[in-house]
Amino acid sequence: MAIKLRMEIEMLQDREKVVNVKVAKAVEDFGGLIREFRLKNNLSLQDTANLVSCSSSYIWRIENYKRNPELNFRVRLLSLGMCWETKDVQSYIQMVIIKETLELQKN
Repeated sequence: MAIKLRMEIEMLQDREKVVNVKVAKAVEDFGGLIREFRLKNNLSLQDTANLVSCSSSYIWRIENYKRNPELNFRVRLLSLGMCWETKDVQSYIQMVIIKETLELQKN
């Protein structure tokens, strides 16, 4: 029983590490994350756009760093387009708030 519990704890810790990397990538390189996800899942720009009700050109502009979408759109893209779990999206929002707060303090 103790071995099984230890294995479950290790699995949860491994998942947490993966989530932390995923969230950090989303905060630091949102466009790259979207492109990576789209290509890995064989989605076209239009397929991705259809998932979140926007234009394919808007997805292209995000991927190519021509647009920095509002937070509500990024959340929609992560949750609807990439099927992130709610707790992962919450972690992303928290990290964005921290990052933006630190950037404001620098100025």
